[in-house]
Amino acid sequence: MFALSWMGRHSIGLMSVNIDNQLQQLIGAGLATVDVRDVRGWSPWHQHGVRAERAIFVTPRDRSAFVKTVEILSGSGISYELVGGGKSTSRPSAAKVFIDTKCLDLLTIDPETQELVAGAGVAIDTAEAFVAPHGWTLGQWLGSGSTATIGGAIVTNASGVLDGRYGSFRDAISFVETIDQTGSISWVDASTFRPGDDVHILGARVPLWLSPDGRAVARFTGVIDPFAALRQIATARLAPAHISVNHLGEITVIVEGEPHLETARYQLIAAILQKHGAVQDITLNQTQQWDSLLMANPWSANAARGAWADRITQSAPWSEVKLHVETWSKRAKSAGAELKWRAVKPTPSGVQLVIDISISGIESEPLWLYEMA
Repeated sequence: MFALSWMGRHSIGLMSVNIDNQLQQLIGAGLATVDVRDVRGWSPWHQHGVRAERAIFVTPRDRSAFVKTVEILSGSGISYELVGGGKSTSRPSAAKVFIDTKCLDLLTIDPETQELVAGAGVAIDTAEAFVAPHGWTLGQWLGSGSTATIGGAIVTNASGVLDGRYGSFRDAISFVETIDQTGSISWVDASTFRPGDDVHILGARVPLWLSPDGRAVARFTGVIDPFAALRQIATARLAPAHISVNHLGEITVIVEGEPHLETARYQLIAAILQKHGAVQDITLNQTQQWDSLLMANPWSANAARGAWADRITQSAPWSEVKLHVETWSKRAKSAGAELKWRAVKPTPSGVQLVIDISISGIESEPLWLYEMA
């Protein structure tokens, strides 16, 4: 029997009679394959004090099998979670059963609404490659786009380098296709959708943008007060595709779109920065800078045993942004941590701080970071 052979190969204490019966039902009907893997075993978490657990992974054959799998497991009261690209750096889940979403692979373009209809298991880069020959883009340039999925990006509200133009991922979708625990499927307006344990994402409709005619990346140094410069640009409503200042005081600007319009936008931004003492770095290699922005990864420190890293994002009003940076810096220094930060998405009222922090020679995560956030 399945139960005996399964337990004989995988003595991990996961299989209750209820779970075993439901898995036999899925396999017997040809709906899914089942195997046991490390939970987040590909993640850095197990290297800094969070032990990788073992769990059952269910891989449905196709979309209809996925729907049936959700119905069976939900109806049996079995706790489960969905897994997408499999590269999340989030904490390991306590669930013992995971459903793989790779079978949710629908990709089609609706020419009437100029939207991409995509399954939740489709990788962002795969979706971009699908629409590119038609002259479109999603605009969601994520460094993890080769593995990050449509469903995962919606749940985490991921945002790419050019979120100044395209917004975050939830900003970029119009409707979400969901399935609840009874197996009922419906399309929900993206503006009202909120992820939850009682509903899962099957797919989404993503409005498409015309592929830009061009893109330019510029870097400025020597700004006397970078926050004041960003605030003036935001107040002038000049919002480019991307603008940020990092912990070194360097300001990066990316403009993308119709050349005449974006050239004018860039010239106005450059004029404001120059009034604040900025000097453009004319030695900048635009391609390398673009690639480095895409691939910036605070978790690279986790590749080394005894190291720990994470990224925390928080919003701050202009009146408090310097205090936030100073507080983070002092706390990191006292813990022997390396801290890097960027201020992004400036608005007339405030800015978003993206804080990357890494520490060497520790065995567990520093909880004070989350207390501050």
